[in-house]
Amino acid sequence: GIGTADLAVEVAKLSLEDRRRFTLVAVADAVVSIVTTERLSEVNRVGLRSALELLELTRRRERLGTGTKLDVVRAEQDVALARATLVSGDESLRRSREALGAALGLKGEVGVPQEFSLNGIATELGSQCSQTRTDQRADVRAARAELELAERGLTDAKLAFAPYAEVSSTLGAETYFGGTAPVGGVGGVGDAGDATRSGWSWSIRAVLTVPIWDGGARYGDLRINRAAVEQQRARLGAVERSAELESTQAVRSVEVAEQARAVAEQSRDLARETARLTQVAYEAGTVTSFDLVESSRRQRQAEIDLAVREFEVVKAKISALLASASCK
Repeated sequence: GIGTADLAVEVAKLSLEDRRRFTLVAVADAVVSIVTTERLSEVNRVGLRSALELLELTRRRERLGTGTKLDVVRAEQDVALARATLVSGDESLRRSREALGAALGLKGEVGVPQEFSLNGIATELGSQCSQTRTDQRADVRAARAELELAERGLTDAKLAFAPYAEVSSTLGAETYFGGTAPVGGVGGVGDAGDATRSGWSWSIRAVLTVPIWDGGARYGDLRINRAAVEQQRARLGAVERSAELESTQAVRSVEVAEQARAVAEQSRDLARETARLTQVAYEAGTVTSFDLVESSRRQRQAEIDLAVREFEVVKAKISALLASASCK
């Protein structure tokens, strides 16, 4: 009926709303990924410059006779590793830009402007979506409406067992045009006149149908609709649990990401100080080139880890914002 059709339209609208939320999540993740990989590319370039400076230092020590060929080879290996990391990072940046283009339905790479701020993403998403309870999220409401549709189908299947009556009525009007009749004159010759006759007819019919046996089709339809209702109930429960779990994990992930960033920042500071002290000790001749190269590598890795953790905080905040949002 009309109510069932309206409910089906509501399900379609809710599905569209939930799909819009997923699209916003994909676009936001792609933007954060681009900014992250751009930052990593910058860190990799700084790391390559540091490796080249270290190589120049070891070559100068070799020329002065205070270093060995092994020190130079180790420094060259460190430069090669830094270059490989830079090449890999640039490819990751291109892939991130292509992913954003795919999310926006465009071909090729799509970047973000240099003045772009990640803080603006949360503001824009806040204007596009409104916060709500998890049980009012679009996918949960759509699953609830689909359950109601299944219950309506079960009701229709049960009503197929009930007797039903058909009443029909017909009303008709008839008009007949006849021949001629004498109306007076000379020699019995009369003037032609039209004779008309009209009538009405009305009939009414009522038929009562009592279903007795139709080969089992109604029983099969009843079982199918009962199974559909149970299936939708199970699906609704799964969607509700998934939405609640997603919201809880998204909120917790913000705290975890902030703690991980604090640890990464502390590790970066320690790696910087270790690299500085190792270089001073190397110039004084108290440590080997292996210690110098290793401390430099750990510093670069610590810088990369910190950059990743910083953007993971932003990504976690966006996920927490959209986990229980309604995006109409």
